[in-house]
Order: sequence, then C-alpha cells, then structure tokens
Amino acid sequence: MDRRSNNNQKFDGPRCNERIRIPEIRVIHDGKNLGIMKTKDALAKAKDLELDLVEVSPTAKPPVCHIMDYGKFVYEKNKRAKDQKSSAVKEKEIKFRYIIDNHDLETKANQAKKFLEKGFKVKLVVWFKAREKAHKDQGFAAIKHMLTLLAEVAEVDKEPSFEGTNITAKLKQKKGSTKNEQGSSAVQGEDVAKSDKPAPTNS
Repeated sequence: MDRRSNNNQKFDGPRCNERIRIPEIRVIHDGKNLGIMKTKDALAKAKDLELDLVEVSPTAKPPVCHIMDYGKFVYEKNKRAKDQKSSAVKEKEIKFRYIIDNHDLETKANQAKKFLEKGFKVKLVVWFKAREKAHKDQGFAAIKHMLTLLAEVAEVDKEPSFEGTNITAKLKQKKGSTKNEQGSSAVQGEDVAKSDKPAPTNS
C-alpha cells in the first residue's frame, strides 16, 4: 500500500519502495533486524504488511531499509522541522556597540521589553570590531546598564560573557511581571476612584 504520492511534494525524503534499485539491503522492521535480503523480497514483505520500504542509511554496506509507514514518517519529520523552526524564532537579538549613549540604550531596552512581553527570549549582543577587544570593560558596563533598565521585566537566562568578538547575555520574561503591572494599575485605579468620592460630612 503506497502512501507516498501526497507527501513527496512537501518533503524531499529518502528513497522508498520501487525507487530503491539496489539488489540487496539490510532490513529492519519494528525494531528487529531481519538481516540482508534481496530488495524485491523486502518490497514484497512490506506490501504484505501494507507498509513501505524506506531507505534510511543509503551509505551503509549494504544500505539499511526500514519497513514502516512512509506517510507517518514524513509527517513526523515535517513536524520536527516545524518545531525546530518555531523554537528558533522564539529568540530575538538586540545588538549594540560598546559605545552607546543613554538615549539609544533606552531605545534598545524598549525594543527588548516589547519582545519579552510577547513571550520571546532576548539575546543581547555587544559587538566589537577586530581591534576593539581592549575595551571589553566598557562593553560589560554597557550590557550591565541594559540589564538594569530591564530588571523589572526580565530575568537573566545566561550571564554576560565574552564570546569570540562579542559580549552576549540572554534574557527571559520575569515571571509575574505582566500580572504585577496589571495588578498595580488596578490598585491605582481603585485609589483614583476612591479619591473622586466626596468626603463624608458630619450631620
């Protein structure tokens, strides 16, 4: 039973079924090594089980093939790739030079806050040109200033460290920071409402 046609358009996967033209292969099914078989016999066995013959190690001698559900294999492969892409997108990078004025640093901090509030992790990068490594102290001072600006909304996920020609640090949203802000706003609103009420008069 061949389920390849609907999936091959989305995933350029390994050879399977009649596309495997090697005379002999090593066959695995359900975790068991069935040994070396003629490809035509392995294909017949796969068809008897209503599964597919899939080449998973083409460079092995002989190549290794699994008897499996090819459609399920492609689905899981695509899902893993999608999950990896999704997790990669969840980190945003904020780059700045070791020489940066306070206004520009505050602008960068506001960008980082927006990312953190949306659930992204933030990677801070202070970058140096080739001959500027002597100014590492200024770079660490700049990134620590940034951490101070973000202290209310961010937790340090990775402490600042020098890597290659950059100083990097990673941040994540501080737990409860959004709720605390909302709670604070609500309390302030109640205080304002109370202050608007007329003071009781003595009769």
